[in-house]
Amino acid sequence: MSSNDMLRFNEAIDQALAESVAKYSIQVNRTRDMFLAILGHDLRAPLASISLSGELLGVAGISAEKVTSIGKQVERSASTMSSMVNDLLGFSRTQLGSKIPIKANQIDLTSICYTAIDDVSAMYPVSLFNLTKDGNLTAHLDGARLHQVFCNLLINAAHYGSKHHVIEIAAKEAADELTVTVSNRGPAIPPEPLKAIFDPLVQLSNERPLDNRPSTSLGLGLFIAREITESHGGSIEVTSTENEGTVFEVRLPKKCN
Repeated sequence: MSSNDMLRFNEAIDQALAESVAKYSIQVNRTRDMFLAILGHDLRAPLASISLSGELLGVAGISAEKVTSIGKQVERSASTMSSMVNDLLGFSRTQLGSKIPIKANQIDLTSICYTAIDDVSAMYPVSLFNLTKDGNLTAHLDGARLHQVFCNLLINAAHYGSKHHVIEIAAKEAADELTVTVSNRGPAIPPEPLKAIFDPLVQLSNERPLDNRPSTSLGLGLFIAREITESHGGSIEVTSTENEGTVFEVRLPKKCN
């Protein structure tokens, strides 16, 4: 190779490196700006609720019953904020080119489902949940991450589903895998929005009258659920019809690699 060829080769390497650094910087800046926009908009409501609760607790002569009610409101707001922050952290990792890390251990999927129901019930106290289970639901998976998956699916079902119908969760053993379905009886999602439902920052329109249910409207929950499921070597699908409602199905191996 001549000296001119070597010079051109080095220049090409330098240009490729400069373009890669510029692209990475743009991606980092975009992620940072998205963080700031989402935090500024969607955390205001729960923060305002906690602030107001603090003011009410400072009122002299407040009854014990009222204190209990305020405490539950603070708990719901904190759960909402925790869900948002967890989704933001997961989204940040994926946008910077990393997969969501999985730390597998021996778990009982039934216990994880029950815990997710308890956590989401604190955010949506008027929603009703029913869990059915079938088969051996022990597996070698990341329990903490799957808890996040099921919380996000239940939050979505509680927010968009009909409050007059029970949200059904079915966990069962199927051959060499485990499946968990989350079903709600809300209005059917049109085909086009359904195709993009797992994309980040996608938010479904909610045309129901306001019913005081909290909003975790980051548009990241289902995206994070898909990323965690796929990191386990599993899959997640959704169907939505007027007759069956909206059904999310999570398929997981009994042991992730």
